Parts: sequence; structure tokens; C-alpha cells
Amino acid sequence: MGIRRTWCWLIVMLVAVGCSADRESPVPADLNLVIDAFYASVEQADVESRIALFTDDALMLPNHWSPTRGIGALAEILRTGEGWVFRIRNREVLDIGVSGDLAYTVNAYEYTYHPEGEEPQWHRTKNVHIWRKDGEGRWKLHVDIWNSDVPIADFSNE
Repeated sequence: MGIRRTWCWLIVMLVAVGCSADRESPVPADLNLVIDAFYASVEQADVESRIALFTDDALMLPNHWSPTRGIGALAEILRTGEGWVFRIRNREVLDIGVSGDLAYTVNAYEYTYHPEGEEPQWHRTKNVHIWRKDGEGRWKLHVDIWNSDVPIADFSNE
């Protein structure tokens, strides 16, 4: 599937989930537990637990990188961070919606990704996560999209 078609599919899905989500009903407890486990795995630098929270055919759309599909490719990327520290702080949930076996979360937060032993450099960013229940009824992260709040002009000196 081409990148343009993937983006169109994601936008249509987000609109459909957002329009049909019952915002008055609480988020399912099992979804909240998985979301909490995802961010705990980041905080604890537990890459293997983080990988286990993705669907087998997950799609990652990182800021300034090419799209990546599949748990194997995602695992390879996530495991390459040895010697580096990735942390998130001040996460704010901007939106959340649930419709059947699909859910989405939109977050804003600060992150650091720096070499071990160095001082953190915190950056504002945001993400969209699309969660999907697997065949056993467990919530898994299916689409992970994020981008920086740093204006593109600030990248011109890199």
C-alpha cells in the first residue's frame, strides 16, 4: 500500500472512530491498563515489553523517517537504542475515542533521546496511537504516529 493511500486510510479511520465513539462512556479498563503499560515500558526502558504491545502488522510513522510495518521491523528499530535513554514526561491526553475493537489516543508530551550519561534535552512533541483488539481480545498498538513541535526551520542547521 502506498504512503498516500496509507495516510488516506488513517485519516478516514480516525474520522470514523471519532464520529462514532461514545465520548460519554468510560474508556475500557483493559485499554487503560495497556496504555499505562506502554508508557511504563518506555519509562523503565523495557524494550521487549514495549514490542509485545504492538500488533503483528503494526505501522510506525516516525517524524522525519520512513514508514515501518510489521513487528519484526519495529522490534529491530526499537532494539537499536542500546546506549541511549528515551524518556517521556508531562504527557497530556488530548483526545481518546473507542468504537468496538478500535480506539485512538492523541497525546502531547516532552521527550528526551540522549546518550547514557549525558543530560537530557527535552523536546515537545505529540502522537496519535490507534489501538486494535487482537484475535484474543487484547488491546494492542496498531499505528504509532508522532511528530515534533520543533518548526521545520530549526532542522535546517542539522
